[in-house]
This record gives sequence, C-alpha cells and structure tokens, in this order.
Amino acid sequence: MTANKTRALRLCVIAGLLLTAIGSLTAVLLRPDGLVAALIRSTHVIWPRPAIFGTFHLIMLGLCVGLMIVAALLYHKFPANRLDSILFSAGVVLFLMELYKQLYYLIVLTGGTYNFGILPLQFCSYSLYLYLLIPLLPPGRFKEALLDFVALYQTMGGCIVMGYPTLYAEVTLSFHTMLWHTIMIGVGVLVLLVRGYKKPYLKELLPATIVFVATVGVAVVLNFALTPLAVDSLQPLNLFYISPYIQSHYIIIGDVQRAFGWAASVVVYVVMFVLIGANVVWLVGRGIKFLHKGC
Repeated sequence: MTANKTRALRLCVIAGLLLTAIGSLTAVLLRPDGLVAALIRSTHVIWPRPAIFGTFHLIMLGLCVGLMIVAALLYHKFPANRLDSILFSAGVVLFLMELYKQLYYLIVLTGGTYNFGILPLQFCSYSLYLYLLIPLLPPGRFKEALLDFVALYQTMGGCIVMGYPTLYAEVTLSFHTMLWHTIMIGVGVLVLLVRGYKKPYLKELLPATIVFVATVGVAVVLNFALTPLAVDSLQPLNLFYISPYIQSHYIIIGDVQRAFGWAASVVVYVVMFVLIGANVVWLVGRGIKFLHKGC
C-alpha cells in the first residue's frame, strides 16, 4: 500500500473514532437510560481501593516492566518503517480507553455534569493525540521532534505514574490508568530503541524539549483560562498539576511553590523534567543499545 493510501486509511479510521465518540455522547445525552448508558453502568464495579505498592499495583508494575524487557530484547526485530503502524494502533486503543473514561465519569460519577479534573489535556494525555498524529506526518524535522518527545518525555511521564499512581475504588479506572501508562512506556521505549541514536545528544534532546515546553505553556494558559468554568466540577482543573490556584503535591516543586511562589515552581518543574526525566530515559536507552551490541 502506498504512503498516500495508508494516510487516507488512517484518516478514515480517525474519522470513524470521532463519529463513534460523537454518537456515543449524543446517545447518552438524549437517552440517559438508553443502551449506551446502560452498558457503561454495567461496568461500574467497586473494590477496596488498591494501595500503592499493594498487590494490584505490583502485578501491574510487573507486567509493565516485563513489557519493557521484551521491548529491550526484541526491538531490533521491529523495522523502523513499522513504527508508524505501532503508534497508530496504540493511539486507537488509547482513544477508545479515553472515550470510555469520559462517558463513565459523565454517566456514573457526575450525573451529567462535566468533570474538568479529567479534561484530556494532562501531560500523559498527549500520547493519545501524538500516536494518531505522527503517522499522518511526512518525514521531516517536525515529525522527528515529536518522536523524540514521545521517546524521552512521554516515557518518563509514564514511569512516574506507574511508580506512584493514583488508584481508585472504581475497578475500571484503576485498570485504565495502569494500562494507559504501560502503553506509554512500551511505545516510548520501542520508539527510542528502534530509531536509535542517529543525531548528537543535543540535537535529539533540544527539539523534544521545545515540544515539552510548548505543552507546559498550553497547560499554563488553559489553567488560567478554564478554571472559571470549572467551579462546579467534581474535581478541580489542574493541568500538568501546576495550576496557580492549587498547591502542588510534587516533591521539591511543592516546596518551591510554598517558598517562592507559583511561577518559580513551574520553572523548577520544567528543569527537573528536562535534567532528570528526559536525560535518564536517554541514558537508559543508550545503555540498552550498548549492552545489546556487546551481546
């Protein structure tokens, strides 16, 4: 199949996903007791809220680590020209997962009032859009920058959540967050290793960092702009967890916010993500490549 035909097919799939989302939302709003709403309600199961580093968390963490090991051992069997297909498939899965989550909150947890706390523009939400967008782009610097961002920053974002997640009394929401971030890590590791290290360090890190800073900028603007609309929300709007109206719970960042103010905490947030987050992923990927060549 030619590149143009493949792109056209993917656009058709995206159109189908959007129509599915619009149709599902319309059905729920027009018929709150209809089939779609009933199916969503049937998935509402409560269990004792899992503890961090409890049985559920450790099992899911083990599955995630296992996926990373498989990716590290077998990445050389994935040709680089298949990455777009892998990304797009992962994007379709994440879209359907997010659609379920949005409908679940709307139907089961909020009684029809939108919860701005789950607005899908958090840092880890970008994987959904990027996985669907990147395969549509022609080769070039912009596509490479987005791939670097997926490999370096999104991977670390997934690792942070998997290491210290928010788990829920609602069964499906706990599985949602664990599976979502496992996919992020698996895809990110695969992108990092399959693409290799074709450019000098700074030429790989800098474009990805520009994309990262841009996403932080969007989060800051939306935190200011949308907070007045979220006054009646079940949960507050807190994109990237750096809202100027909410005290940060992050280690160091929260301390900086209390001592020096919100703006300083955002700067520290960015610096820590760059120096610790992206660089750690880059070094681990480089180490895996080195060990693989040595074997």
